[in-house]
Amino acid sequence: MKTLLASCTLALTLALAPAAHADVASSQQGLHQWPALKGKLVMVAGTVSDVLRYKRSMTFYFESKPGADWVHVPIVKSQDDQEETWYNVSHGETTMVDGFVAARGGDVYLIEAAVSESPAGIKASWYKLTTDDPAYPDGPFYLLKPVGQKFYAKSKDLTVESVLKKEATVKPESRIKQ
Repeated sequence: MKTLLASCTLALTLALAPAAHADVASSQQGLHQWPALKGKLVMVAGTVSDVLRYKRSMTFYFESKPGADWVHVPIVKSQDDQEETWYNVSHGETTMVDGFVAARGGDVYLIEAAVSESPAGIKASWYKLTTDDPAYPDGPFYLLKPVGQKFYAKSKDLTVESVLKKEATVKPESRIKQ
């Protein structure tokens, strides 16, 4: 019985742990994790749904060592704007905001594409997992902070999905602000 339980636990653990460098879209629901900052970034992707809405969510946590508390990792849009959970946004069949998590080298990024009305187009934003950032002396200790962006001017075939596909092939160095 112990062997069966151990085998099931191992199988479940392996099924829940994606490859270390796999990109994970907001549509890939479940528990995902990446080694980072001498610990582990954990992302839980799920769905918010009722008769009026359907949207996907991603919530991030950091585990400094096995068995330690999971510390919430906010997405910092600016000094005054932090989100505890990230949501995709759609209007009807049109995606307005979507994103994915990408491991590049030893770093982990949240990459978001969002429709912009003024100017018209789509803005791709990169957020990097960091810790103890001097720009945020009062915390949080772990955060996804903005490190760069690229604007795509409106065109006939431009969609949030097409921008995310392009951003998936970009090296972080080309997006990170100097």
